[in-house]
Order: sequence, then C-alpha cells, then structure tokens
Amino acid sequence: MRYRIEVIVTILSFLFTSCAEKVTYLDNDFPGLIPKKYAKGIINIDGRFQQNLTMSPDGKEHLFTVTDSILWRYERILRIRNKGNEILIDTPQFVTNFKYINQWFIGEPMISPDNQNLYFIADYPPDLWHSKRKNGDWAKPVKMEAISTEKDDWYASISKNNTFYFTNGTLFTSNLENGNYNTTSKIEAPFNKTDIRDPCISPNEDYLIFTASDSIDKQQSDLFISFKDANGNWSKAFNLGDDINTEFREFAPYISPDEQYLFFSRRDTWQNAKFSNIYWVSLKVIDKFRNEVK
Repeated sequence: MRYRIEVIVTILSFLFTSCAEKVTYLDNDFPGLIPKKYAKGIINIDGRFQQNLTMSPDGKEHLFTVTDSILWRYERILRIRNKGNEILIDTPQFVTNFKYINQWFIGEPMISPDNQNLYFIADYPPDLWHSKRKNGDWAKPVKMEAISTEKDDWYASISKNNTFYFTNGTLFTSNLENGNYNTTSKIEAPFNKTDIRDPCISPNEDYLIFTASDSIDKQQSDLFISFKDANGNWSKAFNLGDDINTEFREFAPYISPDEQYLFFSRRDTWQNAKFSNIYWVSLKVIDKFRNEVK
C-alpha cells in the first residue's frame, strides 16, 4: 500500500510540474485567491499606465497596452520577451509603423491560442485589426473589414477552435470560414442586453469572463462570469466578488494559456487617473460560481 501511495504521489508531482512548466511567467510569486500585481518592475512600473495583457502559449512573449493618464488614450503596445536569462522590452514594428487615419490610438492585443495570429484595436473610433506571425515576428496588420460594425469595436478573444469574440457594447462571435472571419452572430444570453465589455472566452468556450457596470453603481466596472451548459445555453452572470472587484475599475480579463490564472486590469478612474495596473489571481476563484450552476 505504501509503495502504491508513493507511486501515485510521484505521478501527481510529475503531472503538476509538467503543467507548470508549459508557461513561462515573468513572476514567481504565484497568487492564490487574492489578486497580486503581476511582475512588478517589468510589467507593472510605477508611474506608467498599463492594461490589457496577453501572452504566447509558452509565456515567452507578453504584449500589453500603455495608456496616458488624462484622456485614457491607448498610446502604444509594448512587448516583453523572455530569452533565457535575458528580458527584452520593445515596441513591435507593426505598432511603430501603424498608419492612423483618424486618431493615434492602439491597444488591446490578443495572441491566438495557436500563436500564429495577433488581434488588436486601432485608430479612433476603434476597429479590429489582425496580424499574422511571420519569420518569428508580426507582419503588417490588416483591418478586419468584414466583421467590423458601425459602432466602436473592442477587445478580441479567441477560443481553441478559433471562434472569435468581440464587443461593441453587445457581444458578438464569428466563426472561421476558409481562413477568414466573414460573418457575425449576436450571443443569445441573459447578460447580453446591457453594455458588455472586454469579453474573455475560455479555451473550450465553457465560460466567459467579461466587464460590465455593476447594477448598484453604473459608473463602476466589475468583472463577471457566465457558464455555458452542454446545450449551449449561457447561465446568468455572476459578479466575481469583493476580492476581485473593488471601488476602482476592474476590466480587461485574460485567462492564462494553461488556465491556471486570471489576469485583469485595475484603474482608479478612466480619465485623470492616478494608476492603472495588471493583476493576476488563481483561476480557482471561479470554482464557487461554477458549482452554483451545476
């Protein structure tokens, strides 16, 4: 019996270690159920206004948005790459070379699960843009004309099967057809009747984390979660609670590639802000809500 227990412990330890090694994080102070600032001094720098984190499946490339403090302008997308013992920080070429038509505004990067596609918004009013990975970098982006709406389009999110989610205040999806996103469908869900922002779909599309105004305070943005059942129906939305949502604005959720952590942004106010930072927390924070819909 003792031998069997030791074997099981060894196997579980190996599986845990293997899973943990799949993603390289820029911080080894791993959070529990209480959020922590992520990678202080690398991602989070005092006096800089950062939000909207995404990363490659192995975690060796991080992208995020930098804004100003006064007007909440999306100023640029920064990239941080982990090259062994070296951390490289730069502004990708597609950002530097971007040609604005109306207004300088660029941000909300999202790397696809296959690591071959990057989506972001740019110009103002914002539209959705797409760049393919080419020779290890991101190629010249193209506007996603076919699915852009007449309203402001925000926050791309992609599942493992390439279903594309975005919002213009209403949440839409698009399916990949012959290598392109050509048509959209509105998500039929009880929560998709108000101003829905920052949709973050889980890899297998079984839950969605998003930003919305709390019903108690319409000026306050909080993070919510909804679960999809086997029949494709979405549950009511649950507020993620006081450990996540504060008197400040929580937004821009992002699920880590290994589904171990939830990243999100917190800013004190949209305009004339004093801070804007990126946090991470164990994804186990959603378990109690999942149990409520079972």
